[in-house]
Formats: sequence, C-alpha cells, structure tokens
Amino acid sequence: MKNLMIRTHTFTMLTSRLVGMVLFAALLSAAPFHAALAKNAPNLGAEEYFAVLGGSAVTCTDSVVIGDVGVDLGGAVTQTNCTISGTVHEGDTVAQQAYDDFLAEYDAFASLEQCNVDLTGQPLGGYTLTPGVYCFDAAVTETGGVLTLDGSSNDIWIFKIGTGGTGALTGTNFSVVMAGGEAYNNNVFWWTAEAATLTDSVFIGSILAGMSITVTRGSLDGQALAKAAVTLTNTEVVSVFGTPIAPTVSSTDPANGDTGVALNKRVSATFSESMDPLTITNVNFTLTDGVTPATGTVAYVGLSATFTPDRYLALNTTYTATITTVAKDLAGNALASDKVWSFTTITTVAAGPQPVNLGTAGNFVILAKSGVSTTGTTAGTTAVVGDIGVSPAAATYITGFGLIADSSNTFSTSSLVTGKVYAADYAPPTPANMTTAVSDMETAFTDAAGRTLPDATELGAGDISGMTLAPGLYKWGTGVLITSAGVTLSGGANDVWIFQIAQGLTVANGAIVTLSGGAQTKNIFWQVSGQATLGTAADFKGIILSQTLISLNTGAVMNGRALAQTAVTLIANAITEPN
Repeated sequence: MKNLMIRTHTFTMLTSRLVGMVLFAALLSAAPFHAALAKNAPNLGAEEYFAVLGGSAVTCTDSVVIGDVGVDLGGAVTQTNCTISGTVHEGDTVAQQAYDDFLAEYDAFASLEQCNVDLTGQPLGGYTLTPGVYCFDAAVTETGGVLTLDGSSNDIWIFKIGTGGTGALTGTNFSVVMAGGEAYNNNVFWWTAEAATLTDSVFIGSILAGMSITVTRGSLDGQALAKAAVTLTNTEVVSVFGTPIAPTVSSTDPANGDTGVALNKRVSATFSESMDPLTITNVNFTLTDGVTPATGTVAYVGLSATFTPDRYLALNTTYTATITTVAKDLAGNALASDKVWSFTTITTVAAGPQPVNLGTAGNFVILAKSGVSTTGTTAGTTAVVGDIGVSPAAATYITGFGLIADSSNTFSTSSLVTGKVYAADYAPPTPANMTTAVSDMETAFTDAAGRTLPDATELGAGDISGMTLAPGLYKWGTGVLITSAGVTLSGGANDVWIFQIAQGLTVANGAIVTLSGGAQTKNIFWQVSGQATLGTAADFKGIILSQTLISLNTGAVMNGRALAQTAVTLIANAITEPN
C-alpha cells in the first residue's frame, strides 16, 4: 500500500512536470530560444540527487563519484576501488522512486518536438552554442574537439540524439565547456535514444540514456542516468544537483596555536580546490591582534592565499586570522563557515628578506619543463623523496625511473620515488595542475630575481668557498662557485637567504653546504639564470630555481627542491624535499 501511494504521488508530480514541459515547448515554438525563455530547467524529480542511476546495474571501477549512486529493484551496485561520497541505494524505495521519476522525465524529454536547430550530421567540436534545443535524427559520434556552451545561469541546453528512433552518443577525446563561467552545468541535458559512450572525455550535463552509459577515463560534471547499466572506469563523476560541495581550508601557515612566530611572518592559507581570486581580498582575509586590524596586502597564487602585513607584527602578541565565507571557488560555492585560526609571535625578528612564494611548485621536489632523467651506477641508485612533475613534456621524457602508471592514469609511481610522478599527458586534472605548477615556478623565479636592495653584491667575486653567510639577499652579475671548502649558512629557523646568480652555480666535488644556528632548507633560495651543477658526492641544501638545467653528478645529495625551466638530470642521487 505504501509503495502504491509513493507511485501515485509520483504520477501526480510527473503530470505537473509534463504540463510544464508542454509550456516549455510552446515557448520554444513561439520565438527563438534565448535567456528570457529559459527561466527554469526541467524538474528531474527524485533522481535529481543522484550522480549515477542505472536500471539494471552500476559498475564502478577505479573511479570517484561525488553524489548518490542508485540502481532500480533487482539491480546491483558493484564497486572496485571506487570512492563514493554519497549514499548507495541498491533497489531500495529511494532508488525505485528515483528510477520511476527518471523514466517519466526521459519520456517528457522525448515528447519535446520543437527543435531550434537540427544538427544531424554536423560535428559538435568547434561549435559555440547558445541556449536551445538541438536535435539529431541519428547517432552522434565525436572524436576530438571542444563544444562551448555560451549563456547565463538561467539558460537551458537540451540535446536530443536519435529523434528518428535510433541513435547513440559516442565521444572520444571530446570536451564540453562553459564560456565565461556564467552558464550552469545543471541546465544541460543530453537525451539519447540508445546508449552513451564517453572515452577520454571531459563532459558536462545530465545524460538521460535509453540504453546504457559507459564512461572510461575522463570526467562527467553532471549525471549518468540510464535505463540499462552504467559502467564507470577511471572516471570522476560530480553531481551538479543537490547540496553544493563547499571548498575548505586544508592548511594554514602559521598553524592554529603556533607560538614563536616571526614578526615579519606572512600569513597564508591553502584551499582544497582552486578559488575565485576576486573573492579573496583584504576585506575578507583579515588579521587582528584582538583590538586593532593589521594592514597589509592579500595575494592568491595556485591554491594559496597570502596576507603580507605592511609592517612587522607586534612582539609577544596573539593574532587571529580570519577568512570569511565571502571566499568562493570557481563554481561560486562559498566556504561553509568562516576559517579562523590564531598564533602568537616571538620577540625576535626573522633576518633576511621575505621568503619566495613557490605556489603549487612547492608541491614538488623535482619540477621541470622538458624532462627528468636518472641513471644508476655501481655506487648506488637514485632515491627521491617527494613528488616529481614535468610539463609541457610528456611522461616519456621521464627516463630511468621505470614508471608504473596508476589505474587512474593521473600519476605514476616508481621504486626510486617515495611520492608520485606527474606528467602533462596524464588524465585530468593532472595536465591543468601541471600547467599551474610550472607557471608558479616561473613566477617564483621572477620574484627571486627581482628582489632589490641586496645586502651584498659580487661577494668573493663569485667564489663563496669557505665563507659563513648570514641571512640576507646576495647578488652576483657572474656565476657562483662553491669549492670543496664548502660554505656555511648561519641563522635562525625563520631566517631567509636569497642568492641572485646571473650565470651558473657550480658546486664542486665533495663540497658541503652546511646549515648552523637552526637554519632551515625551506628558507634558502638559489635563483640561477644559468645552469646549476652539483659535483660528485656534493652535499647541497636549498631550493634551486634554475632558468635552464639542474644537473646532479654521481652520488650528489640534495635536501631541497630542484625546479628547472628546462631539465633535471640525476646520476645515483638522493634528493629529499624540505620538511
């Protein structure tokens, strides 16, 4: 009796929605389809809250689904290394209700006879389409290309494939994107008479398939709703309906409760995803001592926002940093709540310049544009602790590591690397992330090279061997040499060194860069316009930002980061990222 009541209620709701559909079609027939005629997307009913819904089965392998997953009565959901951040409904009353609603809405879409444009036989790749109903009498097959949807947040796109009775959607290396970030992907609908098959594609919208849906490698920012089975392999599906997923602050520097913070400290926060820079300003990212707000500038780079005070912080004072819910991600989702954290300063000012902001380049121990190679010798093998990345070079330009591709195809692993290896030709979102990381590396190089008012220029005529250097900014119009006599950097844990080198950096065989007084590798920046060469068995500390090649000879050891705008070459080296 309860089930009968549910389905009767469903029929009543669907009747109302179908009337809305008829009115919707009448509007389409009355005039060209544009923003004013598309105030409301068709109501998807209970299936609205499902990212994936199948009639007979759902198979999820090596994939991520953000949203609910369901299958109708008698079907099964099979998961193999599948992450679902929602509820799985396997034939329960919720799934049955959603599937009933889906069938009704599928028929409602089918009954829309009005087509603004008949694109039968025309490729979608390369088109920019305004809102409307686009029809195809038969199948649609897309290989490569990008379809751009250009409209506002109230506009609707409906693609009907197989209006002649048969027709499937097949996409390979096919992308659908929104122009200008104004259109909403929950207003995009793909109705197919038969199956939908997407491979290596970045797709947007709700797919309503008359048969099965298969998505292999790539992403679907929308819904997969099928009369038959849904199969996901190496895929990410993000539901465009239901409660938006709010971004979060994943870490802060200083951390909440930190003490002994330097008076010239920049305060930063790292977000869980890319944010809209226009929503992160000194209006909603603030710092106060409890009474007086600190003045300063706010910058957003990569995933991090940084508040740089205009003057030193006060001695032995507790400060509270706040980022309000005005901060939003690129989809317009705000922080769920204000992020608030506190820290206490010390009485000692950190010596030296402000550190260089590496942005997302700081996520890598080795980052290069043209390649990374390693060769082993009888003396040992290479051991890398941290992530490796290359871009725009492909994974084939990472040689000697014996890479093993992860099932997601977003990264590889290696027995020589305690971390992950990324390349520009891996599956999304890796290409975009690598482009950002390389851009951040170049920005960091420019920042370091552009610092002014050096504490010393042309020190030692470029030979700093045997010297002990205090924190500061050092500048040379030549190359810099460190012989086997080594060099010592002496300073506190928060002190900073920046070395501006107009030509190459040469570290001789057996040379050691020694840190004393608590100095930390993460605060040492070697900006090198030429090649950086670490000799055999050298022991080096610091972050190298090279405009060309970074070369480590046999047995050289490095604690730091090798960030090169060409390549990095290793020969049986140990390289470890800073703590």
